[in-house]
Amino acid sequence: MPLSMLKEGEKARVVRVGGAEAARKHLGALGFVPGAIIRVVSVTVNNMIIAVHDSRIAINGETALHVFVESA
Repeated sequence: MPLSMLKEGEKARVVRVGGAEAARKHLGALGFVPGAIIRVVSVTVNNMIIAVHDSRIAINGETALHVFVESA
């Protein structure tokens, strides 16, 4: 399921990252790699704050549609 479907406080494991190659590389550098455990810190209308490792990363709703996760 896409990351955008998660609610605040939920944890998940990254399965794959889709989208343009440049976007995939950028997200990978931020820690969105297959197997990474992430947690949704906050959700607003079209943005999410995601905890990845020891960092907090803000992504927009469109980007969240390209990150596929499964329950952790």
